Amino acid sequence: MRLRNADLNLLVAFDALMRECHVTRAANLLDISQSSMSLALAKLRVLFHDPLLIKSGNALIPTVRARELIPQVEQVLRNVDMLIHEQTPFDPAHASQVISMIVVDYIDFVVMPTLMAALGREAPDVSLRLINPNPRRLGEIMSRGDIDLALSYFPTPPENIRTRPLFTDRLVGIARTGHPMFERPLSLERFCEYGHVAIEPGEGATMYNALVDDALQNVGMQRRVMLSKPTFLGVPFVIAQTDLIATLPERLVQRFTDIAPVRIFEPPLHLDRLNVVLMWHDRTHNNPLHRWVRDLVARLFAR
Repeated sequence: MRLRNADLNLLVAFDALMRECHVTRAANLLDISQSSMSLALAKLRVLFHDPLLIKSGNALIPTVRARELIPQVEQVLRNVDMLIHEQTPFDPAHASQVISMIVVDYIDFVVMPTLMAALGREAPDVSLRLINPNPRRLGEIMSRGDIDLALSYFPTPPENIRTRPLFTDRLVGIARTGHPMFERPLSLERFCEYGHVAIEPGEGATMYNALVDDALQNVGMQRRVMLSKPTFLGVPFVIAQTDLIATLPERLVQRFTDIAPVRIFEPPLHLDRLNVVLMWHDRTHNNPLHRWVRDLVARLFAR
């Protein structure tokens, strides 16, 4: 049997080396010494008859052979992980792991309090680490293992990402209590004339604004954006103290009415709904803990 003399742990080292393209960082990822990772790389080069990582300037890049091996090794590791974990019934009460998630702050407001309470009851030693969103590199950072889950409104997820619908939301308007707009019916012209607060979350700026701006463009109108912010934090207090208005997800705005003197209104144009989904990569698809967490999120919020 050819596997008799093979060390399957080398495949784990290969996976880390390909993700990091750096010996020291790959060693840190697996919590081993740099010399141990260097030795593993030397053994891998002999095993596959290829240098696997070569210098390009100050960086290391995978060879053509290494790139061919990456998906094959990932599949082997997934199968081994499933084989080992499927033998023992999973008990979340005894699980202990950190799960990295992308959760945009709108979803943070709506989901995290309920989710953390449920984790505290059912899996007290499982913790979450939230990471700032980077929609344009979602597929890359998920495949690299930088994050495990993403919970967001995301119109076009990358092809290598699995998705699960959770809930839909809609955009509504928000203005201060006593705003002059409430004195008479709101026309589209007046809606556009008022100063707007727009949320532009970094590289994903179009995720929310496009729903409003595209709808206005379709009817030949344009709103007057007076304040652009990367997060929703502080918006209700800005709205409460000015004549600015905003168009935001309803589930979020409902929270705002509890903390500031603001009112909800219906925008005078048709806006598409927000479809919030849970996203993950194939590499964690069969992991029992990750599968349980995904099911928990769906159980709490899919309706």
